[in-house]
Amino acid sequence: MADERTPFGLTRALGEHIAGAARASLPAACPDLARAAFLDTLSVMVAGRNEPASRLLRQTRLALGENPPAPSPAMASALATAAHALDYDDVAFGGHPSAVIVPAVLVAALLEGRWDGMALLRAYAAGYETWAEIASREPRKYHARGLHPTGLLGPFAAAAAAASVLGLDAGRCAAALSLAGSASAGLMANFGSMAKPLHAGRACAAGLESAYLARAGYTAARDALEAAAGFLRAYSPSGCPDLQRPVRGFGQSGGWMLERHAPSVKRYPVCYAGHRCIDAALSVRRQVEERGGARGIARIVARLSQRNSDILRFRRPATPAEARFSLEYFIASALDGGNVGLRDLAGDMIRRPRRLALMPRIERRIETELDPDMEGFARADCVEIVHADGSVTASEPVVRAKGHEEAPLTRQERMDKAEDCLASAGIEAHDRDWFMAETWSLGRRDASAEPWVRWIAAQVAG
Repeated sequence: MADERTPFGLTRALGEHIAGAARASLPAACPDLARAAFLDTLSVMVAGRNEPASRLLRQTRLALGENPPAPSPAMASALATAAHALDYDDVAFGGHPSAVIVPAVLVAALLEGRWDGMALLRAYAAGYETWAEIASREPRKYHARGLHPTGLLGPFAAAAAAASVLGLDAGRCAAALSLAGSASAGLMANFGSMAKPLHAGRACAAGLESAYLARAGYTAARDALEAAAGFLRAYSPSGCPDLQRPVRGFGQSGGWMLERHAPSVKRYPVCYAGHRCIDAALSVRRQVEERGGARGIARIVARLSQRNSDILRFRRPATPAEARFSLEYFIASALDGGNVGLRDLAGDMIRRPRRLALMPRIERRIETELDPDMEGFARADCVEIVHADGSVTASEPVVRAKGHEEAPLTRQERMDKAEDCLASAGIEAHDRDWFMAETWSLGRRDASAEPWVRWIAAQVAG
């Protein structure tokens, strides 16, 4: 049962903190963490610009009389959809915050002519803190109700980020959040289809529009988050969201959540639920090759949680979108080619005979001991290779995927991922170098961020 005591005034308090974030002095680590989030998100956004989900959305917007190349909710939708189209964007608090926040910051900057790099970093932080504050009040992941957190929490984060760029006062920031709460949506049933990245696109556009409506004086409930019929209770999987706790982020008692729980960067362009099993499969690949490769494998046992197994529901994927949610394909790709990268998610690769031959030999074993710190995950994932002679090669248990905040990528590994994403989209070497240098220098000097922002918008929405 939800707590019936008078709830903490979360909507109003978050409005105050978002307004204050536009002038806040971020702790030393936060600007670099925000720059890293921009680098990762913008790189995968450019790489995802010509995915069917991105291309068809732009075409449809144009057919409806909208103009995605112009700064607008249509552009926000196009950028965010592209950022999530490859399922390669970062993860935190159960969803994909940066895919929604970064495009909201860019479009608001274009609309307002706001080119101060540090202001854009603060806006990112405001969006991230808002997402973290709302998500952390629910003891269960929204997946438990079949809801995609990116579509559900994204409008709030995008509204906060845009409101920060606009410099809204506390009351209008709170109104923007309340308006965003009536735009939350996203069904897990659509995982493995074009609708999933569209969740991010719609969330970003809705949050941006909410901030602009609030600036114009549009009214909304003053307690939309904490009210008896408000967001936290209406969508709660547990039935007992935390309605009493004061704000922990934004430099309050819990510090800045961006600093304490930075986004986890994806090493592979597939659903995060399978990353630990990919790491496990790659760790034993050399031993498998020494034993004759795929021909010497009788069967493969993958151990993971029930929830993650349910998310990775395509055992025989027919499209690249389905392959991004196929545990069997992840493991077959890792053992066959030694990687699960952008090129491995192409149509010809998912039909590669050796991978098709391996997938039926993969069995799932559900682990009932769960991770105390990552709700929905097993305490550890692992992969066991049963050879034709009956012997077994087992990976070490994988507790944190490479790229997780507790096992972070190095700066060079982040740069390598960005380089690969940009090169895959046909971006020339000198442009790649310029983009990465500009991203890492954002807010470090007085130079305008305008060329950087306009270049990104032109690459994806133009």
